[in-house]
Amino acid sequence: MTGSYEGDLIRPLGLVTLYAAYAEGEIDELLSALPSETPFDASKREWPVGRKLNYALKLVRKLKSDQLAGLTSALRDAQTLFSKRNSLVHSQIFSGGRVMSNRPNALIQRVAVDDLVQLAEQIFACKEQLSASLPASPTYA
Repeated sequence: MTGSYEGDLIRPLGLVTLYAAYAEGEIDELLSALPSETPFDASKREWPVGRKLNYALKLVRKLKSDQLAGLTSALRDAQTLFSKRNSLVHSQIFSGGRVMSNRPNALIQRVAVDDLVQLAEQIFACKEQLSASLPASPTYA
């Protein structure tokens, strides 16, 4: 990451947050495009991203299409990546990369600049995979 100072956790954590927002936007677009009994409306857009991902997986499974295997994989990857993101952004991060969860009895963990940069890049790549996994003109029937 250029322009970063050794030990600077804030900038790469900002990238994690920014790229996660882009990925969540892609998830919203995906949910708008997937056939469903009820539309993906403004109230559903307010759901936490984990709920959106579970809902997307449910809708994709209902379609029973081999063409969507890559999408299922991308959604599962997104679940893992957002779990990591949530763990970081809902914790306290101290100098030296010490990460303390706000949950009781959680273990103290460590994170390095390179870990955050890698997570940001993985989230961005997952966003791209989500975008590319849904056929432009899907034939679900």
